Amino acid sequence: MNPLKTVLLVSSLLSSFSLFAEETAACQNYEVFVMRHLPKEVSHELPPNKDPELSILGKKMAIQLAELSFMNQIDAAFSTDYLRTRQSINPSAQKYDFDVYSYDPRNNQLLVERVYKEFCGKSIMIIGHSNTVPSLVTSFGGSFEVSFAGENLNHDTEIFLAENDYGTIFHVKKEQGKVQQKLIKMIQ
Repeated sequence: MNPLKTVLLVSSLLSSFSLFAEETAACQNYEVFVMRHLPKEVSHELPPNKDPELSILGKKMAIQLAELSFMNQIDAAFSTDYLRTRQSINPSAQKYDFDVYSYDPRNNQLLVERVYKEFCGKSIMIIGHSNTVPSLVTSFGGSFEVSFAGENLNHDTEIFLAENDYGTIFHVKKEQGKVQQKLIKMIQ
């Protein structure tokens, strides 16, 4: 590659990074609710169904989610492209008439960028999975610390929710640059 093309490529990359940094810094207000999908149907078939629906309990909990007081403030939701995640949020989306967008659970940064760019100042619900919820919470500025024997684990420790941990909602709110967080538990 000739030196002029290299300089232009580097300049273009730095400019793109700078624009993202400005957008991120400019978004000082947002509210994100992050939740694992609700209980799924358990199949004893071989091979197991990779895209199961919600169980009867999960469907009841999805209706219960729509009754939570904060749901009427949700402007949009994001769901992975699985039945269990879409079915978890659909009753709320229908009741309060907000859009549900798909996102790639392997690319939190893309989701964060989209929320900052398109939904700054809005309330967003994100439905994820046991292995993605902790990193989603931290991607939006929340804290997700785990300790063992009184010592905090390293930040690069991979954290998963327990297999039976359904109905826990992690609320991260950034207002004028300050992050607050709380836990909301649905009754099962």
